[in-house]
Amino acid sequence: MKKTLLFFFFSISILYINAQLKSPENLSTGKNKSTGKKLLKKGALEASINYLEAAEAKKQGNKSLVKILAPAELEARNYAAAEHYFSLLVEKDKKHKKPELLYKKAIALQQQQKYSEALAVFKQFREIATNDKYSELVKAAKKAMEGCNFGLTQTDTSIKKEFKVLHLENGINTALDEQSVAFLNRKDLLFSQWDNSIKTISKKQFSFANNATLQLAESAGKVWQAKGIFSGLAENSENLHLATPSFSDDGKTLYFSVCSEALPLKLRCDIYKSDLVNNTWQKATKLNSSINLPTADNLWPSVGKAPGGEEALFFSSNRNANKGYDIFYAVRNSDGTFQRAKALGAPINTKDDEIAPFYDYETNLLYFSSNKMGGLGGYDIFSAQRLVIGDFLDPKNLGMPVNSGADDYGFSYFDRKNTGFLISNRNSVTNSNCTTCNDDIWAIETFKIYPAVKGEIVRWQNDTKQTVNDATISLLNTTNGTQAGYTQATDGKFFFDLETETHYKLVVKREGVADLERTISTIGLQQNDTFTFNFVLDSVKDYTGEKLATVFWDFDKFQLTASAPDSLQKVIDFYTKFPQYSIEVGSHTDSKGDEKYNLKLSERRGAAVVKFLLSKQIPATNLANKPYGESRPIAPNTLPDGKDSEEGRALNRRTEFNVLGVQQKK
Repeated sequence: MKKTLLFFFFSISILYINAQLKSPENLSTGKNKSTGKKLLKKGALEASINYLEAAEAKKQGNKSLVKILAPAELEARNYAAAEHYFSLLVEKDKKHKKPELLYKKAIALQQQQKYSEALAVFKQFREIATNDKYSELVKAAKKAMEGCNFGLTQTDTSIKKEFKVLHLENGINTALDEQSVAFLNRKDLLFSQWDNSIKTISKKQFSFANNATLQLAESAGKVWQAKGIFSGLAENSENLHLATPSFSDDGKTLYFSVCSEALPLKLRCDIYKSDLVNNTWQKATKLNSSINLPTADNLWPSVGKAPGGEEALFFSSNRNANKGYDIFYAVRNSDGTFQRAKALGAPINTKDDEIAPFYDYETNLLYFSSNKMGGLGGYDIFSAQRLVIGDFLDPKNLGMPVNSGADDYGFSYFDRKNTGFLISNRNSVTNSNCTTCNDDIWAIETFKIYPAVKGEIVRWQNDTKQTVNDATISLLNTTNGTQAGYTQATDGKFFFDLETETHYKLVVKREGVADLERTISTIGLQQNDTFTFNFVLDSVKDYTGEKLATVFWDFDKFQLTASAPDSLQKVIDFYTKFPQYSIEVGSHTDSKGDEKYNLKLSERRGAAVVKFLLSKQIPATNLANKPYGESRPIAPNTLPDGKDSEEGRALNRRTEFNVLGVQQKK
């Protein structure tokens, strides 16, 4: 179900209505109803509800009022009120002419985490909604029921949680909306806040009375204290709405959204940036149309890495017609400009809304929020792992208590999950009229120990330290003998999460230099710790004895298979870089046939490979064709009961390419 994204930034509070509008207490039932409908039509959602509720209080259960209030309360995220009004409508719909009322009541229940009740109502809806016109809603209900069942497992108090969330106090969370946290440094953070009242421009026209601003908070240990408006940015005091701040990885560029009232109570947003020069934030500049599409909203900038590994800016936008909000990325050019933005696509973006990306450089995790069905309710926060060079893996729901039945988004953290934040409208005490109608900032603390290892790989040339960007790093779990991680340090840096009570070994490889190793142990670790190992690669490596590749053969054949050229390319690449080495072409067979026949077959296989490599300009003097026949199996040809082992025979039908050594000069 699509929602208006700007609602999360600029919802209009029922607490702040310009004095030119008379108080509901001073109006008749009819006048309250007409005023509420007028405000609703103009986009003043929560202000309209104030008048409509006053009218309904005097004519309780009035169907025409309840029909307006039920969807309005759900959109305003007053889930308890929405449940009440949809229950009244369901009760009046004796013949089930509008089964969608049941669906919306169930949504209101789910967003209050009344999962068992919601399941019962969703089930009732699916039994009644047999008309084809409800087919999509029935599918959505099925997914929502999965989310309710997920919620029931998450509310199991016997399951130990990795996190806890705390409502921020000390003047940070107020009756206003507080959102979108960004770390300025280790002890300061920015967040957006809005005194979201409205004013009348004319008898039929309204406007926002105040601007959204970036606020500063300061920490003393784990306690955060509000410090007022962030004065470092000139635009923060102008007649603009500022929201969704985010810093570059080095903290020297601030990205944020600037929103203006293009039409009354209708905001449009673009992304701006300001650079820190000599400890002063410069005048902000609007990013060009490669990111800021003028016909769309552009929000939630976050610096990270694109699927190809390039530096990029992630953000949310509704530029794709009829698709709501998706997450886009734009690759950053060397001159600081950005290439044309692209949508991330599946599995990140869906037919629903995806918002608020946050990229963690150390773990290469992309965090974002989505209101796709199947979650705990409303917007849930997900994480998706980016492969070394490639797309993102399927997103994972972070579960409770990070997520709730309400809307949860704006996830960010610092220092390996020690300090994190999210935005949520879950039950709070900052709005006495509605405990779920405005957004607050929640701190995230972890119960789990998160050990990790990071480092940098460099080499020295002419007394200058240079980053090595073509080394590979393997993390081996020496406790159980498995590989725990692998990456290519495309930017000269690496990072791995570690498990507790485990021994590890880091192995750094680069062509032309000797392997480097370091050992790590998390045995007895009592608190979060990130081990740091920096590697200097400068010694020459001897490749003698290394296996380059393996080609496999069909039974009794010596013709190259379709997959063989891919393996042979590794041999070609090695020769191109190290033409001084000789390479053995060692061919083998399984045990079918007699020994003499198999020796001849392996010779033919070697000849076929050598012919291919000669065609790729590898000299015959660099290749040594060695037939082994059936003499060196690497797997059993038969099973213990004497029957053929098809898997073993397939492994034995092979040609291996091993480095013999540097050719002797004649």
